Amino acid sequence: MVDTHYSEPRLVALYDEDNSGRWDTDFYAGLLGRLSEGHGPLRIADVGCGTGSFGVRLAQAGHTVTGIDPAPGMLAAARSRDGAELVTWLDGTAADLPEGPFDAVVMTGHAFQCLLTEAEILSTLEAVSSRLTPGGTFFFESRNPAVKAWLEWDSSSAGPELQESSAGTLEVEWELITAVEEPDGVLVTFEDRTRFLSDGERFTSRSTLKFSSADVLARLLAKAGFSDVDWYGDWNGGALEPASSREIIVAARTPA
Repeated sequence: MVDTHYSEPRLVALYDEDNSGRWDTDFYAGLLGRLSEGHGPLRIADVGCGTGSFGVRLAQAGHTVTGIDPAPGMLAAARSRDGAELVTWLDGTAADLPEGPFDAVVMTGHAFQCLLTEAEILSTLEAVSSRLTPGGTFFFESRNPAVKAWLEWDSSSAGPELQESSAGTLEVEWELITAVEEPDGVLVTFEDRTRFLSDGERFTSRSTLKFSSADVLARLLAKAGFSDVDWYGDWNGGALEPASSREIIVAARTPA
């Protein structure tokens, strides 16, 4: 089942409300700001740009931004938001980016976890690496499999939850379908069910995400040509603790 959160217009319209926290983009904006000191505005690619809020924010800060996403519904929302004219919007994945070069590439919103195999991860890392300037940086994050965050993604025992939104009251529930351990991580599949009480229309999205350890990511980053990596474990810039950090936040650089 395709994840309708990225294609169904009624759900896409609520995406920014559901993901209104800015702790991640504030963190990346700070790192990009430091990168631009003494350099000036950056050339940035936002891979998996979604509805475009971060891409527009970066463009409004003076950077040259290319936003790319494989979901037509997300791109339609990005192209219609205020400030959209400041960004170049493209349909596709990292492999479809222009040659650049880019000073930085960002992949936010845990979009990196939609890469489900080592081959997909390596292909994306190689595509990004080949488009960065010498010393360019790839910023992304992935949830730490050691913490098993997926155990919190099931409300089936408690029943549906009511949420208020700009579209009225919603009835939402989540169900963990499977969590399959593999040699290189854990594949987690879950369902998100939404009912609009205004008219009773229901939508079900099934998603699968990959949880990779820092060791696996480090190996693949090196294989893709990244020479230096900063690892963070939270959105305050704390050090990565492999056994307990919820996040694995990465700033990986190409050789200068």
